[in-house]
Amino acid sequence: MTTLSGCIPILCTPFHDDGGLDLPSLEREVAWVLAEGARGVACLAIASEGYKLTEAERDAVTERVVAAVAGQVPVVVSADGTGTWPGVERARRAAALGADAVMVLPPYFVKPDGDNLVDYYQQMAEAAGVPLMIQDAPQLTGVAMAPALWARMAEQIPLLRYIKVEGSLQGPLISETRRLAGDQVSLFCGWGGLGMIDALERGAVGSMPAPNFTRHFAEIQMRYEAGDAAGAGERFREELPFVLWAMQSIDHSVTSAKEELRRRGVIASAHLRQPAMRLDEIAWGQLRRLLDRRLGGAVAPE
Repeated sequence: MTTLSGCIPILCTPFHDDGGLDLPSLEREVAWVLAEGARGVACLAIASEGYKLTEAERDAVTERVVAAVAGQVPVVVSADGTGTWPGVERARRAAALGADAVMVLPPYFVKPDGDNLVDYYQQMAEAAGVPLMIQDAPQLTGVAMAPALWARMAEQIPLLRYIKVEGSLQGPLISETRRLAGDQVSLFCGWGGLGMIDALERGAVGSMPAPNFTRHFAEIQMRYEAGDAAGAGERFREELPFVLWAMQSIDHSVTSAKEELRRRGVIASAHLRQPAMRLDEIAWGQLRRLLDRRLGGAVAPE
């Protein structure tokens, strides 16, 4: 079975300026994050604008990412639904197309109770037949899951191997889950990596940030794993203002990641599909200053 750890960035889904899918840019993005130190890649997630894709486009993205990775690192594909049947179908297709693991949000249109969540994740795991990662994002879904429920799921669902923790307080959630579930599940720091140092101290095995922060979080973990906790903290603080700015909203994060990748020449366009919040003039100025500081003013051709 695939083992996930380290920095696994959430890939942006590149679009042309007219909104069409840009698969060549996606291939370049995969190559770029691997060169930056990614130990895996994730696609079709919320920050991938996966909810804005058709089913055919979801399959096309999965196929292209799996082909571009070519077995170098694991591929995590988001596969979930507002009901069990569509979620199961997505999980089955993701695995058939080469996903090494599936990341699954809880249903959130109708809020499920604990028993329904156990049943949902059980069916998702059985459909995929590959390791399952629960994505805990109560800020976005309104569905809060507690460590006791995760431990129960870990006992009943053998393929449940990972949890991406994004709720608050993230640190205590990680500690309590490790206390109750032991080594049955491994935990990833979500929510843009804002709690990365705390998460590592509590036993998290990796992070899942925006792609433009791949090197940043890969180096933090590398230093921490080498026993240099002070160096990891120093590296974390170097980019903290940018990470904080980006994590004001999902669209701030996606916009900043796409604009940086465009300026680096990795993707052709920073276009976001609608619905998306447009940055106002002041926010664009702030983003340009952050990117100028990081990139030294480099601008890809328009």
